[in-house]
Amino acid sequence: MRRIEIAFVVLWFLCTTTVFAQTSNASLGGTGSDASGAFIPGVEVTARNVGTGIVNTTLTNETGTYQFPSLQPGTYQVTAQLAGFQASTYNNVALGGAQQVRLNFTLQVGDITTKVDVTV
Repeated sequence: MRRIEIAFVVLWFLCTTTVFAQTSNASLGGTGSDASGAFIPGVEVTARNVGTGIVNTTLTNETGTYQFPSLQPGTYQVTAQLAGFQASTYNNVALGGAQQVRLNFTLQVGDITTKVDVTV
């Protein structure tokens, strides 16, 4: 009887460890900087899943970095924009399960209506 209890505890531990260790979502992060290489805080970064239409938005922090810690796998359009700078877009960004992708944006000074598309 004692062996069955021990086997059950070991089996439960192995199953729960495996379940919590696996994730199917991807993460996306990077930086936003200007043409001189200085990092820019407050840049709005938007990740739009092309297949589902789900949109996630975040801002770069005081060191110019942004992070989407959990995005569903799929193809994304990722855009960075800030007033006084040209918007910049990465198209067809493929995110697989548990993948970590880094996209850095370099924003050029310009009109708010000017847009730059980058194809990956």
